[in-house]
Amino acid sequence: MSAIDDVLKYIATNEIRWVDLQFFGVEGNLHRTTVSNRKVDEDTFGRGARTADLRKVFGKTDQGELVLLPDPDTLARLPWEPSTVRVVSDIIAMPGNERFLKDSRYIADRIETNLKAAGVSDAKIGAEIDCYVFDTVTMEKVTIGRGAGALLDSREAKWGPSALTLDKGAYASQPYDSMYAARCQIAETLEDSFGVLVDGHWHGESPTAQQTFELGERKVKTAADALSTLKFVTRNLATAVNVTSTFMPYPVQGEKGNDLFMSMSLWKSTDSNLFYDANDKYAQISQNARYFIGGLMEHASALAVFTSPIPNSYKRLAKTPLTVGWSSTDANALVFVPNSRKNSKESTRVIFKGTDPSINAHLAYSAVIAAGLDGIKSKIEPGDPSEEESKKKKEILLPESLYEAIEALESDTKFIKGVVPPEFLEDYLELKLKEYKDDKEAVSMDDHRKYVNA
Repeated sequence: MSAIDDVLKYIATNEIRWVDLQFFGVEGNLHRTTVSNRKVDEDTFGRGARTADLRKVFGKTDQGELVLLPDPDTLARLPWEPSTVRVVSDIIAMPGNERFLKDSRYIADRIETNLKAAGVSDAKIGAEIDCYVFDTVTMEKVTIGRGAGALLDSREAKWGPSALTLDKGAYASQPYDSMYAARCQIAETLEDSFGVLVDGHWHGESPTAQQTFELGERKVKTAADALSTLKFVTRNLATAVNVTSTFMPYPVQGEKGNDLFMSMSLWKSTDSNLFYDANDKYAQISQNARYFIGGLMEHASALAVFTSPIPNSYKRLAKTPLTVGWSSTDANALVFVPNSRKNSKESTRVIFKGTDPSINAHLAYSAVIAAGLDGIKSKIEPGDPSEEESKKKKEILLPESLYEAIEALESDTKFIKGVVPPEFLEDYLELKLKEYKDDKEAVSMDDHRKYVNA
């Protein structure tokens, strides 16, 4: 029985009345249109579903009519809805049955094609992701001219009602870790309903209700789907109990921002990790791994527009700046190489720390892999590892603003050629430039506090 047959059988035998067809916009946000079970048949998975005018999301296109092509492998029953399943969908242009060039999942498909062309059978991507959960968030958003304002309340905050507060939140235990049960519910929902494995979860470094999840390794597209599903589940479960979750990179001034540490390894076969070399004295990593790291460092500034994609991302980087270097000991290095387990090809990987949870996951994951592949192809040496105790190395920092990241990409696009379609990139950069300009023009709370009597 095929995956399509499995989906149709599940819908027919489990009292499913509604099918959520979910898809991704250029910015990476999740969109959906919901159709009756009567509208879903075998033809839906072959020719797509004409259920919405997708130009309202993507604007005009010369490719033709856009339809949603459900991916049967993404079927999941929504546990908070009694009769609804979701299916993540690709976007197809008809009548030519072509992939839509502005579909984020198409970019992930293209990088997986490039991996195979480079002799890589499998890229494994895992992620460690932070988010905050607030009891209440009150926003001034009715009258824009009055200035931005937000009141954040948390049972764990120093300004909150509880006496159970901490100066540092990393790995806090109960009762200080007041949301352990909530994290368990999120993790178990991801595993039981969506098939997304969670390798671990804990209280984040920030004392104000920061949560951290570790997602298991998957291929590029399914890893990006998994991150989007984590956000989807967390937000819906939070809303159900009248609290607010946020994956904003830097939501609480003075506290640690939300990170997304992206771990990667490339495999030639199921038992051949291209990053592992038992004879390497530093961290048992291969020359291919070093070249891959060299690519990440070479293109670090250009990658920032994908991996730190909103103005708020650069507040996170200002709080915890990263050096464009690599190391197994330096916590501030852009690329970290774990070295705690010796002679283990299964655990040998590199971790890219320049990413935050506001990304378009399909785009950012693909761009990071593309940078690493360019490093291997061009044999880019990363130089010596940077060590925490070394003060001699010149620090090269990432861009300090979204605009600097846009400028960096404009002079360094070759590594994503053939991965990110020009049509997608044009719309994406236009969106990023607008976000930067809007942020520059905004009157902040700091402006009012500092200059109201100037």
